Amino acid sequence: MPVLSNNQQVPVFKCNPQVVFTELDGQTALFQAETCEYLILNDTGSAIWGLIDSPRSLQEICNQLAEDYEIDLDTCILETEAWLNTAVDKKVVFRTAD
Repeated sequence: MPVLSNNQQVPVFKCNPQVVFTELDGQTALFQAETCEYLILNDTGSAIWGLIDSPRSLQEICNQLAEDYEIDLDTCILETEAWLNTAVDKKVVFRTAD
């Protein structure tokens, strides 16, 4: 796991294994049973969801997204961090230090 300069671990993100998901017409649909929320992800959200099937840091996610899409890394980090924070709030993604 990446470590910050002051020996703090960089958080990693991963899909909540209790979330049910499927592909519907090329989009990813999520159902969070605990909150009874049903979410449809756009292409970018689906790409992020696919990347965090195993734990990844924000930097790792954005490195892959920047390679796959025409987006600069700084913009990717800002937008992906916002998406991940929302997903954590909705309990479909876990943020851990493992």
